[in-house]
Amino acid sequence: MAQNSRFFFQDFAQYDEKAARKHLTAEALPVLRALNEGLKALPEWKAGAIHEVLDTLARRFGLPLGQIAQPLRVAISGTAISPPIDLTVALLGRPESLARLQRAIEFASRAER
Repeated sequence: MAQNSRFFFQDFAQYDEKAARKHLTAEALPVLRALNEGLKALPEWKAGAIHEVLDTLARRFGLPLGQIAQPLRVAISGTAISPPIDLTVALLGRPESLARLQRAIEFASRAER
């Protein structure tokens, strides 16, 4: 449990290779970019509001919620395992969450080439 929660207290150096290969891909870029835009626009940084962004994007992209949440989870925690992602993002805070999301976008952009 302590190891799986470490990302709350210390930024990770690299993504779990299997999780990144599956969820931080060129195909995930539109979702990652939309998550970045949607989260940046939130007037308040609360789990419910974050969850609404995820739901809205799932409907917009016509994807199951998991295909929106998993790329975000890997971006935020470095792995495919975390507590509920809306709570995780809320607890991590806006600046750190957006910075990690931007880093994931850059990582996935390199996969696009």
